[in-house]
Amino acid sequence: MAVPQGVDNLGLRDSTDFLAPTEENPGKLAGEYVKHLDLHPHDSDIREKLAVIYADHFHRLDLAVGELAQMINLPNQPPKRVAHWLTVLANLQIRHGADYATVRQTLQKIVDTFPELPVADSARSRIARLALEFKGRKEETPGVKLGVYEQNIGLKQGSPYQR
Repeated sequence: MAVPQGVDNLGLRDSTDFLAPTEENPGKLAGEYVKHLDLHPHDSDIREKLAVIYADHFHRLDLAVGELAQMINLPNQPPKRVAHWLTVLANLQIRHGADYATVRQTLQKIVDTFPELPVADSARSRIARLALEFKGRKEETPGVKLGVYEQNIGLKQGSPYQR
């Protein structure tokens, strides 16, 4: 196994910006994923990544829902993976403006489909906290305007505590 040469004198450099990974273009990445899925339509990891790109970078929740729904509806999938995809779908719905009823219905599908599994308990507790998630997403904490106060209040001449 070949190991590439590391950076010489890393601690003596002015900046470490060159070590940061380069971010790929989401459009190019989505195109590569679509081509890959044409050849391998059952690659669920790539399909999940494509759904996240559709929602986060292109703001197309409908396309993301379509990709995740394809995986959720596949037969003979392990319950843990289906629950994971439903949770990813709920997360994307919350981030991209779906209403409370839609997200609750997505999480309720986990409870209805796998009532005896631990993922159902997690979904039930998240449904109970769902209103708080929406409240935290919509409301920003208002800023508090501070007044102007004297800076050296303890150092004034004639202070009763000064000797």
